[in-house]
Amino acid sequence: MEAVEGALSLTIVLTAFFVVEGVFQAAAAPIYRDAIPSSWGWLLASGVADLALAGIIIAGWPGTAAWTLGLLVGVNLLTTGWAVVMVALGARDIAQSVKASIAGG
Repeated sequence: MEAVEGALSLTIVLTAFFVVEGVFQAAAAPIYRDAIPSSWGWLLASGVADLALAGIIIAGWPGTAAWTLGLLVGVNLLTTGWAVVMVALGARDIAQSVKASIAGG
């Protein structure tokens, strides 16, 4: 019984995390549109994916508590990791452009 209660409470915390992270990433993405134009969409997609994951948990509650911890955390790690990689590549391109303009100018 304690294991089930622990899984339920951990799933509630996970759902709250997905909501907060999804809202933050989706809200931050348009702000980054001017700074990193090539990868802001990836940040937005990651935020929307987090909100969708939270929706999946909420729609199937409490039955989703048994399988969400592993599967949805894995999906979250993939989408967030991909967004971070794309933002880093966009920032690298910007840094190279600044470096080239300083060296040339």
